[in-house]
Amino acid sequence: MQAVHLKSGAKVVPASLVLRSIALIIDVVLLITIAAIADYYTISSNEETFLWKPEILLYVLLGWLYFAGAESSAAQATLGKYLLGTQVVDKYNARLSFKSASVRYFTKPVSVLIMLFRFVRGLPIARHRYFHNRITDAYVVKQPPKTYTSEN
Repeated sequence: MQAVHLKSGAKVVPASLVLRSIALIIDVVLLITIAAIADYYTISSNEETFLWKPEILLYVLLGWLYFAGAESSAAQATLGKYLLGTQVVDKYNARLSFKSASVRYFTKPVSVLIMLFRFVRGLPIARHRYFHNRITDAYVVKQPPKTYTSEN
């Protein structure tokens, strides 16, 4: 198992691509469910156009606030990441600022394009540090197991 040493001196274990992908699927299902419920109870301007509705800007805003807000919160994780025991930390093992989490959110599509180009070219895909994490000096790490002590 590979470990990462942060500038804070902490030794952390990066989350695998499988864990991160499952967490993303959980988050996307949650956001699509919320958007579908909101879309069902609102009157759209044009029902014939599915993807190019004016409400699409609200969905992008919802996604940005969800991902950036959750990753810069005290939990340091979205619901999917939290359920799978991973966190987003900066190089000092602290939580990200909202600005860094926002930059991380908006550069994720670039990371996906880079991964696709590398896959098509037959090049190895980076294991833990993707473009959006390198830009913001962020790491997605496994949370250390919590130890509970009983105080009598």
